[in-house]
Amino acid sequence: MNKPFKTVDEQIAILESRNIVVSNKKFARQVLTYENYYYVVNGYKTPFISSTNNGDAYKPGTSFYEIVALYSFDRRLRELLLPELLRIEHCVKAMIIDVFSKHHGEDHTTYLRPEAFNAKGFSNFKRVNALIFDLLKLIDKQRKHHNAVQHYMDKYGSVPLWVLSKVMTFGKINSFYACMCKEDKEKVAGAFHLSSAEFKSLIDFIAVFRNKCAHGERVYCHIRDQKRPTPINNLPLHELLDIPRNEKGYKYGTQDILALLIAMKYFLQPTRYKNLIHHIDYALNKKLNYRLKSISCDDIRKIMGLESDWQSLDVMELTT
Repeated sequence: MNKPFKTVDEQIAILESRNIVVSNKKFARQVLTYENYYYVVNGYKTPFISSTNNGDAYKPGTSFYEIVALYSFDRRLRELLLPELLRIEHCVKAMIIDVFSKHHGEDHTTYLRPEAFNAKGFSNFKRVNALIFDLLKLIDKQRKHHNAVQHYMDKYGSVPLWVLSKVMTFGKINSFYACMCKEDKEKVAGAFHLSSAEFKSLIDFIAVFRNKCAHGERVYCHIRDQKRPTPINNLPLHELLDIPRNEKGYKYGTQDILALLIAMKYFLQPTRYKNLIHHIDYALNKKLNYRLKSISCDDIRKIMGLESDWQSLDVMELTT
């Protein structure tokens, strides 16, 4: 049964009935009107809840302002991450295109053949042919909508991969990489100081965050939102950060915000990466830390995996 509609004032009354301090009603009305109760309160209340027996019970002193502060921090986190994730998407595409086109040409009637990929074994053969079929359909569709695709098809009768990639999603690029020959995969990954398995692990992880940021989804507690864990591979940076381990592996840094920052380190230019670390550090340890009263900012750092000396990531050297 769906919950009945509640007016903004009724929503505020619900918050106060649960011992959430709403000291500025005008501010609360503005936030709930323009941001939505579901996104703000339901999305960011968890760290402030002490019990869920017979409804949500909040920790003493919890204020609406604090919940909004966490909501605003997560939005700022997405704003900081997305431009850099898009840069990573671009540079990964560029490297895959460069390596693949050198070996397999620019005519899609030539490079979109099973021989250009790892089609050994039935499962690989099936996966490669599914990819080729999808890309041929994409060309056929985009020749009517995308100027560059239309131009190359009309003038040359084929589409180079560097043009086709413009209409390929990051997920499709990842699928393309998964189907490439072993030697091609290793060349792409090696350009980023990674093995092919490490590269695929990081790119898959980055793609999830890229989509979350692009669609305004919650990211700070990514590890708790996952129905199925998808940790990144263990990397030298984990050891350099001196992350504690248990019987399952590293306690944090494999499927949280720290894992994302570790992954991004391999793809971003040092200056951009340093700026990203600085801005996240300021948003978390200065602005959010100042605004939280009923809970500690350490609670949020723990959820994000930012318990070690993570700020030192920007000066660490990459090794293979």
